Amino acid sequence: MSQEDVKITLICDANVERDIENALTNSGYQPFVEELKEPIEAYLFHIPNLLPAVSVALHILNAKKDVIKGDIELPDGTKYELTEEGLSKLKGLLIETMYKKREVPTSAQIAWWAPFIPEIREGLKAFIEIMKWYPKATGEGKKVVTTYFVVLIGLIVLGMGILTFFGKVSGDSFVFVIGALIGYIFAFLQRYLGILAE
Repeated sequence: MSQEDVKITLICDANVERDIENALTNSGYQPFVEELKEPIEAYLFHIPNLLPAVSVALHILNAKKDVIKGDIELPDGTKYELTEEGLSKLKGLLIETMYKKREVPTSAQIAWWAPFIPEIREGLKAFIEIMKWYPKATGEGKKVVTTYFVVLIGLIVLGMGILTFFGKVSGDSFVFVIGALIGYIFAFLQRYLGILAE
């Protein structure tokens, strides 16, 4: 997660953790939750470093202060224990911060999609490569099919010619097969290659 997140470490029951996560989500601040195993079992919540988000979290934690332990760590490294005293200090800090005039950082003015520009650029490059590759690939595929088709027709004509030469097949049969193959060639050219399409 980003270093700009507020980190809330909670030592509590799984049901209490789920209630707090649901309350934050329902308030519009979807937390990222990690389950810690060391040095103690706890839940680490990451919430945005925004006054409304911290204020909502403070309100929710204050309601559950009897069944939770842990601390809240602000992005500057300051920690507040989840005790009556720690929560009241954090509340005082929030009130003091709300009264101060703050400059809106330029990073907050950037559109939400701006961090994804490199990925979008890479996606467009890949799309352009596919657009260049596709006609070549389809052309190669048609070339292979056409080659096999011509070889097959040639083998049929050669086989019929040999059989006609040795008298095993009549000349009329040979002419019929050649006519059928020529008709098939025209149908192939029209449907597969689109050469004689209307």
